[in-house]
Amino acid sequence: MSNVLVEGGNPLVGTVRTSGSKNSILKLIPAALLCNEDVVFDNVPRIENLDADLEIVKLLGGKVEWLGTNKLLINGSGVNTFEIPYELGSKNRTAPLYAAPLVFRFGKAVVPFPGGCKIGPRPINRWVGVWEALGISVKNDEKFIYLDAQTLSGSNINFQRNTHMGTDMAILFSAFANGETIINNAAQEPEVDDLIEFINLLGGKVERLESTRIKVTGSKQFNGASFTVQPDRNEVVTYAVAALVTNGNMTIKGVNRAHLLSFVNVLTKMEAKFEINDDEMRIWRSGEDLLPVDITTAPAPGFMTDWQPLITLLLTQVSGESTVHDTIYWDRFGYTVDLNRMGAKINLTTPQESGLEVQVNDDTYDLEKLGEPKSVAKITGKTPLHGTKLYVPDLRAGATLVIAALAAEGKSEIVGFENVTRGYEDFISKLASLGANISAVE
Repeated sequence: MSNVLVEGGNPLVGTVRTSGSKNSILKLIPAALLCNEDVVFDNVPRIENLDADLEIVKLLGGKVEWLGTNKLLINGSGVNTFEIPYELGSKNRTAPLYAAPLVFRFGKAVVPFPGGCKIGPRPINRWVGVWEALGISVKNDEKFIYLDAQTLSGSNINFQRNTHMGTDMAILFSAFANGETIINNAAQEPEVDDLIEFINLLGGKVERLESTRIKVTGSKQFNGASFTVQPDRNEVVTYAVAALVTNGNMTIKGVNRAHLLSFVNVLTKMEAKFEINDDEMRIWRSGEDLLPVDITTAPAPGFMTDWQPLITLLLTQVSGESTVHDTIYWDRFGYTVDLNRMGAKINLTTPQESGLEVQVNDDTYDLEKLGEPKSVAKITGKTPLHGTKLYVPDLRAGATLVIAALAAEGKSEIVGFENVTRGYEDFISKLASLGANISAVE
């Protein structure tokens, strides 16, 4: 387990470039295995989650070659097995996406239950609904999911709840199913559109008919392609919040405003100082107060649940009372214990206690039996933060605690930093280039 030492108090000033999107590349690589030709990706983030996926590709018999620091070649012509070992596949929540190219090639697949961040349960019933709708037999034991299908037939897939990875799964499998598939209540995340664009480059036929309706016409042959991964919008939000809480002045390169509209709207309501020109965002703060806001997370085009920890931190540095209601992962507020130890005033309540409507996007949560979850953070600011020992529970919360330590007075030790390197490329060196006093220790 790796730790990070931070001496807070320095404004973050300078220019930083975002890496390619983690949430895009981890679905694009399984799609690349649909073809037997070279696929070349540009703007690939060098992150530990990707390393685990590339080990899966190599174990399956695929070719992996780095052509440059962020340029990656994948070739699936050598794939020779339909099984992914538990030790590898259980590390990432996206591992089940590899079932698609395996079923395409072999008519069957054995994949582990997914890992990833420990943020509440991640139910697979939505994936099962996709598989069964297309004619796939699904079985499972405690560790593995077993898929068997010699023929897939297009169908109507109707998601009761919006689901990002469920939509990915539906697109990947229907890309080679016989006939036409219509995906209703499909996710609108820009990373899904990356997948659509990429599969079409491979020779697939995927079309977003409406914002939440996708049509897929199955193909039997896929070709190689070159593709540039979109910028990571989560990184943009991370560095933007870092600029504001440290009273910094930062230019962030690699920004797509269309992917950040809900965040930009919040910044505008808070009267934060920022400007976006082309693919650059400049954001700064000189000690002036910002306005409190009330935020509810939602699937795209709403405010991302991944941004919830970061905006909660920012609101601790705003005078007045704000609320953040997470309707996607109700159990994602564990990091607030550490923020409160640093001096923040964050109280977790149920939606009803805060006068809000109960919303739980988790199909496995029994509201009648368990009662309302404490899915609302009530933040009272402005509170000075003080350095202390911090414990990283997951990826986004970990990045949030690092930024909190940079905004705090004094020294902090952050335990479990490997959870952050899973999804942020060169996080320490990028922050240091902006003036952060930060270093890693073993």
